[in-house]
Amino acid sequence: MTDLYHRVSNKIDTEWYPYHLEEYFEHSDICNHFRWFEQDTRQQVSRKLYHDYKERTFLEKLGKAYRILDQELVEMDWQGADHTKTLPLKLPFGLEQYVKFFPKSLIVIAGAPNAGKTAWLYNFILMNTICTSTCTNIYRVTLYNSETSTEQMKERFLNFDMKIPNPTPFKTYERYANFADVVRLAPDDITVVDYVDTDSDFWQNGAELSRIYYALGKGAAVVAIQKKFHQRDFQGRTIRVDTGYGGVPTLKRASLYLSMDNNVLKIVKAKSWVDPQINPNGMMFSYKLIKGAKFIEVERLYEEEG
Repeated sequence: MTDLYHRVSNKIDTEWYPYHLEEYFEHSDICNHFRWFEQDTRQQVSRKLYHDYKERTFLEKLGKAYRILDQELVEMDWQGADHTKTLPLKLPFGLEQYVKFFPKSLIVIAGAPNAGKTAWLYNFILMNTICTSTCTNIYRVTLYNSETSTEQMKERFLNFDMKIPNPTPFKTYERYANFADVVRLAPDDITVVDYVDTDSDFWQNGAELSRIYYALGKGAAVVAIQKKFHQRDFQGRTIRVDTGYGGVPTLKRASLYLSMDNNVLKIVKAKSWVDPQINPNGMMFSYKLIKGAKFIEVERLYEEEG
């Protein structure tokens, strides 16, 4: 029986654990995988799992399911970091005057339908890939699109009335889910996602944004999500809905979180300020959108004007 246990233990250690590091599994999953149907062998699997859970503290147990503990540590040398090393991104509405970005930054734009999310993203892409007399840096940018057809995308870019090189200085791909998987392909570049759509499972938006953040290296991701329209109470006063579908969890990883609705853009969350004396949180800007591309008449809007 001791020899049987060692054979089972070695098989699980070498042929099961390495391939199931980020998932839950049960006793029956292991037995079915290795076709261990004999009672004696199945008992040794139970013994192995109990040992690794109770004595080896290698597993976490939830009901009948087990998970391999992630005990890998990556030490952060924060004292050796260069705190002046920021990403000099250009943003529509001149928001870089108020907010700065460090490597590994997530920008979220929560917008009501037709509020201008895509226009904001396209402006951001052009501002950071096509050099003008005012540009300071050019980035490798990839757009993952789930919003428009190729024909509609071309029309929108043509509406900018500017010369865009062919081939473009940014890549564009059709993509509908699992964006973090492709962020890992270029974690130090700029990834733009238009947009994260979890259908009716809105509660997953926060987790999807977290996965995108985890996949980043020294780059940044700019991600659009949908949100509800602002509501009005019985007295006609506006009830603002600033977060996108998924609610507060969509805020937690963002360095900058923007809300767009009814021709108003609001900075819901700004983590790092350019000027410590000027808090950009809560700032609002009114705007008009022309031909789904150009923002005009952008003005700072104060609370009493809303």
